[in-house]
Amino acid sequence: MKALLISKGADFPKTHDLLMLNDLCSSAGIFLEMDARLLNTLTDYAVRTRYPGDSPTADDAKEALEIANSIRKFARAFLGAK
Repeated sequence: MKALLISKGADFPKTHDLLMLNDLCSSAGIFLEMDARLLNTLTDYAVRTRYPGDSPTADDAKEALEIANSIRKFARAFLGAK
């Protein structure tokens, strides 16, 4: 999502908050059309896995990969990358 913002010359803060990055993308005219719940879920995984004690399950990991792959697919198409 940050690459998309860079492609539009848009500024963004240092953050892993995908909801915020999605809002910034929308403001820059980039509409990912991703469910906010999915973006929030992926953001939560990024924070949760940084600290010991709350490890994701195999199903959590699969869900995170599916969400991330959806964003990556959109970004690659938007940027014209193979």
